[in-house]
Amino acid sequence: MKRRMFCAAAMAALAVAAGGQSNAAGAVTFHFYGAEDCPPCMAFKRDHLAEVRAEGNALGFAVEDNVIPRTRDVPTPGVYGERDPILRLAAPHLKFVYPPIFFVSQAGGIVSVHGHDWRAAMEAARQLAGQSG
Repeated sequence: MKRRMFCAAAMAALAVAAGGQSNAAGAVTFHFYGAEDCPPCMAFKRDHLAEVRAEGNALGFAVEDNVIPRTRDVPTPGVYGERDPILRLAAPHLKFVYPPIFFVSQAGGIVSVHGHDWRAAMEAARQLAGQSG
């Protein structure tokens, strides 16, 4: 039931996200959504986020990290604030809707969703940044 509500909220957020993105045409963004009480999320943030940011700076893709206090709040629409709508667009493509969540967008649209696999998301961002530059 919660997954259905989560997906419904994702679809409702589509209109907001489409109008609310300010990315330049072709801009590539690596997204990380997590929670402070999620050990794999905090491990990624501690051990790998700086590496992804450095890669993004070198290759020309943006990196957004979005962390909330509690994992149980992830299904709540709006919990990630202004960055929530794009997560809701990615949600229907996820097998599991709990963090860590990694995906890549380009020009405000979802390009690839990688669930818990940050390395795959980084590789997708690398490839897209190489194509758009």
